[in-house]
Amino acid sequence: MRFILIFVPIILAAIGQLILKTGMNQVGNFNLIKSFTNPTVLVGLAFYGASLILWMMVLTRENLSFAYPLVAFSYVLTVTLSKFVLHEPVPTLRWLGLAVIVVGILLVAKSA
Repeated sequence: MRFILIFVPIILAAIGQLILKTGMNQVGNFNLIKSFTNPTVLVGLAFYGASLILWMMVLTRENLSFAYPLVAFSYVLTVTLSKFVLHEPVPTLRWLGLAVIVVGILLVAKSA
């Protein structure tokens, strides 16, 4: 249950990032008013908001020195979603960097 509480907001943030990217692709060139009136951007922000609320719950229950390094999983998830959902190119060196991050996450999780 401990890890579920930590990883749910991390997953919501990564999904929010993907939705925000989709919305900003719809907006085109950055325009603050168009950005904040685009429904897809607003949904992405809602995911971030939900993530924030759940992360605040995490902060009441876990040591920051334990929980915060696990946020690095959002990098791994965001790149993976970008590759398979948005069909963005991800070079081999980037995958290698993500593998290093995963090793770090596993070490931090093991310290629990």
